[in-house]
Amino acid sequence: MGNKGSLDLAKIFREKQLLILGALGLLLLVVVLGPVSTNLKERVATRRKLNDSLEKLETKLDVLGGVDSILIDERVRQMEAVFPSKKPVVELMGTLSQLSGQHGLSFGGVSLSPGTLGEEEAAKVKKSKKKTATPSELRDLKFGFQVGGAFADILAFMTDLENVAPVMKIEEVALSIKTNPLFEETITVVVADINVAAFYQAPPKTLGAVSKPVELLSREDEALLKKLVNFKTFEAVFPVAPTGKVDLFGLAGQDLGE
Repeated sequence: MGNKGSLDLAKIFREKQLLILGALGLLLLVVVLGPVSTNLKERVATRRKLNDSLEKLETKLDVLGGVDSILIDERVRQMEAVFPSKKPVVELMGTLSQLSGQHGLSFGGVSLSPGTLGEEEAAKVKKSKKKTATPSELRDLKFGFQVGGAFADILAFMTDLENVAPVMKIEEVALSIKTNPLFEETITVVVADINVAAFYQAPPKTLGAVSKPVELLSREDEALLKKLVNFKTFEAVFPVAPTGKVDLFGLAGQDLGE
């Protein structure tokens, strides 16, 4: 009986040792393999995210690869002429002068308040922090001018005015007759005082994230784009001065031929 009891005690002691060793082994596995398992899960999630980004970038690359770069450059050039990103002061004066000349009209009496001719950011310094203008906000430049000539020619001029670049909208027209049609046999000369608003919009500062998909134009956008690029454009005429800074609005009383 004594030997049997000793054997039972030894067996129990060995079983306890095995349990303790098993618990220590399990604790060691948790301590050692726990961070490894966490890192492995993070790497798997990162790999899955990178694969998704790669698929999106490959799709975007395929779309951009099918774009005609020459056509895009031409459209951008045309859209900049029609819908400029800065105040189109010089372009407006050139367009109005040449368009009125095509219709045989005299052009003058320009009333223009262009404000700051430099960067648009300077105008935003004094804006309230609660109400700031977004870079892509639509802006307008209002001005007035006079054209004189036959009434039919003035009507044709106003019809063409809203189909030339930069894009403009007639806001007000006042007509005055300079000849007496009852007693004179010459063509009736009419002077039109026209108030116009020209529109421009600053481009976005960023194009968005690289992973952002390419947004294709809808049918309505394509139709509008086709209409805008068909606007008639005139070559801008820039004043030339021998030296010094050119004053666009101070040349009226100077002899440009000197």
